Amino acid sequence: MVSSGKSIHIMKQTFFWLKNRAVQTPAYDSKLKMIILSLWLFTVLSVIIAGLATPTGFGAQVDLLVYIALNTILFILSAGIIGFVLSMIYVPLPRMFIGSLAYFVYINHYILSEANLGTVFSWIVIGAYFLVAFCVGIILTVIRTNRLSLMNKGLVSLVPAAIILFILFWSPTIDQHEVEPSFSEDDGVSPLAVENPAEEGDYEVKTFSYGNGSDNHRSEFKHPDVVSNSVDASEYTNEWERFRKFFWDFDETSFPLNGRVWMPEGDERFPVLLMVHGNHRMENFSDEGYEYLGELLASRGYIAVSVDQNFLNFSNWTKTPNNDYFLRAWILLHHLVQIDEFSENSDTPFFEKVDMQRVAVMGHSRGGQAAAMVGDYERWFSEDEGLARMDNIDVQAVIGVAPTDNQVDDMRAELRDVSYLTIHGARDGDVHNYHGDRQYSRTWVDETDHFKAGVYVAEANHSQFNTDWGHMDMRLPGGLFLNRSQMMSAEEQQEVAKVYISAFLESTLGGNEEYVPLFRDIRHGSEWLPNTQYVTRFESDAFHPLVDYNSANDKTELDDGIRAEGLGFDTWEIESAVNRGGSTKRKQGMVFEWAESGNYSLFLPEEYSQEFLTASYDSFVLSMANMENEEDEFPDVPNVDVTFETTDGESATVPLENFRDVTSAIYTQFTRNKYADELMREGKYENATEPVFQTYEIPLHYFEEINPDFQVEELERITVSFSGGPGRFMVDDIGFFEE
Repeated sequence: MVSSGKSIHIMKQTFFWLKNRAVQTPAYDSKLKMIILSLWLFTVLSVIIAGLATPTGFGAQVDLLVYIALNTILFILSAGIIGFVLSMIYVPLPRMFIGSLAYFVYINHYILSEANLGTVFSWIVIGAYFLVAFCVGIILTVIRTNRLSLMNKGLVSLVPAAIILFILFWSPTIDQHEVEPSFSEDDGVSPLAVENPAEEGDYEVKTFSYGNGSDNHRSEFKHPDVVSNSVDASEYTNEWERFRKFFWDFDETSFPLNGRVWMPEGDERFPVLLMVHGNHRMENFSDEGYEYLGELLASRGYIAVSVDQNFLNFSNWTKTPNNDYFLRAWILLHHLVQIDEFSENSDTPFFEKVDMQRVAVMGHSRGGQAAAMVGDYERWFSEDEGLARMDNIDVQAVIGVAPTDNQVDDMRAELRDVSYLTIHGARDGDVHNYHGDRQYSRTWVDETDHFKAGVYVAEANHSQFNTDWGHMDMRLPGGLFLNRSQMMSAEEQQEVAKVYISAFLESTLGGNEEYVPLFRDIRHGSEWLPNTQYVTRFESDAFHPLVDYNSANDKTELDDGIRAEGLGFDTWEIESAVNRGGSTKRKQGMVFEWAESGNYSLFLPEEYSQEFLTASYDSFVLSMANMENEEDEFPDVPNVDVTFETTDGESATVPLENFRDVTSAIYTQFTRNKYADELMREGKYENATEPVFQTYEIPLHYFEEINPDFQVEELERITVSFSGGPGRFMVDDIGFFEE
């Protein structure tokens, strides 16, 4: 009994001690109540931002209510439990504040880590975010106090308010690198005497959808106008998470073929373009984002189809299915097969309306890589019996809008007998490397009627090519830190896409060669395009290369007996072009670096000149990439002259600037604060420039006008002279265009 009574006494003492420690927990927090409240408010703001990037499919309002409620419960528990533990060990500090701060740091670190923003960057953001929350708490404390007059409250609040404004709006910029517009009134290049390809055509447009009827979220695919097949992808993927199955109500054994169609009204057979999005969040659908293209192209006589592949996209809850690059191309091929089947079925709007010999495929981001894989589909799918009908389908053109370029089964697409167009923004914060340039290099047009073109747009980003994707190239919260100060509007960016994609289809599927000059010289489109800086490349079967450094092993002894000489350069070496990330672009070129000036000469052997220069050539061509970067102190772009000398001693020199200004490097500050470029996403954005090739043409008749005795068929020596140094350029693709 004595022992039992003692135990009860100890229990009572313990209970009263715990109760006392609980009562004493906030003993040091009385002056910090508003700061604790501010920490809670800022965690609410954090989960709202993160919640918008982490949809569940039940709607944004439901998501945010749940996230805010859970956050509030966890905040209270963290502050209470940690504060109570500190009270039990008699820590003479503001315990509830410490508990609140611990949760504040944890939840923000978790959110930033999930966004893959980088360790150092995340901690800097957390520190700055805490300082803002702390200052807001001080301001709330000052406002709440009765000890100060209204004027004194305002004066005391000035310091924390100034700190908040400094943190939020301090953003040093690279103001010395302004974009140099490509169009000027005195450039001597006339606009094309054809209608703007971005203007609507004469065809009436009807819209409809096709799908297998299994979609839970969109009525146009739940109740489609045309019922399509399902395809079994279980042979290629086995990672279909429960949430993904719950959200879509299907798995890898029954992928739907869903498409939005814009079709011209008419009795003839029309070319068809498949358009496909990339890897956006699967809960925020992407397939409506190309309606602006679908409506335009259908009015101009093309069947445009936006393909739904949202079920392959990223989700915070399930990540991305394995093998998704492969699946994106595979599903595109099945859409072509499905449309081919529809075209033979009198119960569908496609019946006798589709010309399957004039097919183009356009993809954005990962979709751009999938489109290229479709153009080279036999590399991956030659043994797939379900795609046998592809033998009857002729993919004539491929368009990559800011495409990725990853290996799939240790291979990449190589396009032959296919025209290729790639468009990329220099301010692309997602696919920040110009990967379309690599696919351009793996496209051969030397023995066909096709061509390839690249368009690099100074003020364009990644997302604005799709109207569903908004203006941020990263999901929240990362997108909040990206810089938009030097970015064109979504309408302008989409106008670039409309002009180029429409003109490309007219030139490739429509047989309208009047638009081809736009791809050779963008200044022909000055009345159609926003006046920003463009860097463009072009090559067709009319190009006859003189020098290709990809096969050169010696910088002085080149193919076909051509000899090279460099004078005045600090260095001149054959190197591989690299992108921002340091990966090669596949192409090699000759890199020249000089302090004041340098001359690069190519000597043609007599027998080569007699054979090579007998064709009827229109212009001399070379491609150059400005390799300037932030560490350089190059005051201006160089002057470049081209000199032709013949075997009988005649010569003619033409300044390149007479035809086109030498392209300056395009600098991109990706983040709001330039110092963050080196930290965010582990330094993904640390390189402000990327060398991008510009194709330059000099009409041969200008050499003859300078020296009437000059005869190109007697050409013996070509000299490219650089002056106005210092400078660093890469040169490639030297040759001639045939008339």
